[in-house]
Amino acid sequence: MGVMFSFAPHAIEKSTSPVTWESRYSGALSVARMDGASVAGISGPWPDGSFALTWWSTQRFAVLPVLEFHTSLRAAKERVESIAEQLGSMTFEASSALN
Repeated sequence: MGVMFSFAPHAIEKSTSPVTWESRYSGALSVARMDGASVAGISGPWPDGSFALTWWSTQRFAVLPVLEFHTSLRAAKERVESIAEQLGSMTFEASSALN
């Protein structure tokens, strides 16, 4: 049998936003990175077709444990990008931006 998942970043998406995207586990997980730290992960599609967005706390990005479901990978990524734009370059507590 072949390898089902790889552990190294599969691809990195560059953009003008403060978010850098990494694809892991052969595309099953997209990781959002800001300021060098992983801040969110999107996995899926799940059997119902949804994508799960999980926010992770870092020293600069403090959030309550939140799990969101989106109808597409694009929608979940747009949610992360939207939060990142709201936060800009300020020192932030992201938990208020997520509400």
